[in-house]
Amino acid sequence: MSVVVIGGGLAGLSAALTLQDAGEEVELFEASNGVGGRMRSEYLDGFILDRGFQLINSGYPEIKRLEVIPEIDFVKSDRTIDVVTPFGIQSIGDPRLHLLQGLRSPLGSFREKIAFLTFMGSRKLQGKNLEEALLKEGTLNLYHNLLKPFLTGVFLVDPSQIDASYGQEIIKSFIVGDSGLPIAGVGVLAEAIAARIENIHLNAPIADLAQFKGRPIIVATDYHASSTLLGLKSHTRFACSFTWYHSVPSGLITSKRLRVTSTQSPIVNSIALSNLLPSYAPGDRTLISTTTLEDIDENSIKDQLSRFWSVDAELFGLIKRYEITDALPIFSPTDSGRALSAKVGEGIYRAGDYLTAASQNGALLSGRLAAQELLFDKSR
Repeated sequence: MSVVVIGGGLAGLSAALTLQDAGEEVELFEASNGVGGRMRSEYLDGFILDRGFQLINSGYPEIKRLEVIPEIDFVKSDRTIDVVTPFGIQSIGDPRLHLLQGLRSPLGSFREKIAFLTFMGSRKLQGKNLEEALLKEGTLNLYHNLLKPFLTGVFLVDPSQIDASYGQEIIKSFIVGDSGLPIAGVGVLAEAIAARIENIHLNAPIADLAQFKGRPIIVATDYHASSTLLGLKSHTRFACSFTWYHSVPSGLITSKRLRVTSTQSPIVNSIALSNLLPSYAPGDRTLISTTTLEDIDENSIKDQLSRFWSVDAELFGLIKRYEITDALPIFSPTDSGRALSAKVGEGIYRAGDYLTAASQNGALLSGRLAAQELLFDKSR
């Protein structure tokens, strides 16, 4: 009797592949016309538009376990970040490669940088939010000038809403791994995993589990759809974000680095993606990806981008804007914590990043753990 996996995002793909590798017959059903869930790319007029700006961290344990990076034409991003500050653009690089640059940066004092390292080694974070824990160690200026704007882009909410232990875990993953993107778009990662799975049904929405009576099921759709399918109440909070894609004539912006700001701005981060990956735009244009947490009008975003990049506002041509209503689950200090079991009923399991961690690694891990729990139950 084959196992049913519902949902073709990273969690569902990971679950299906784990089951298949264990010798199980698996059917995966995906409601849309492609796999990837929140991790898909669109191809429009010569541009590659990822559905929400995101980088792939090649150091994530689940991605390393899959050994998929060599298959996806992966290009590493610059490990240096540019910060828009009242005293100009300041650059902060990987401390392993640019230690002196980091120590000399006016974004924070030497003492504050040591305080950040102290936070990274702390094991006394239970019950604290990320902002509270960082400030308590003495990172005041460094926090407001660099850490807060960068981390807001990572979690898509203010760091004061994030559990400190979870935040520390995610920061460590950025320090250890290399981030980047495939030359054909972020969606290639999911497609590479899906290519290993034998039985995938696209354009196959599932409205009722009754049709699979007697078959083991893993529900790996988005959180709200899975709650509806399983008849469960929705409790998890999600961050909402907006991704804007603009283009400007090539040559006006030459940076390949992610840019954040310590000044008041609706922009969380912005990057000239096609400078990193020329395949993302036609040769005569530069593709700019920008993240905001609030919906603002087109003229306002162009004015903000003009200040961000020192390019005339009228030169930013809007290509597309994406609203991602459930961009990432929020793990706050008041949450009960990550799920200990994926099982929600006899023969029925659940998978998704909201059960583990708000990251690609969290989604992949959740799918694998759900599959392993199902396999364990079948063996009893």
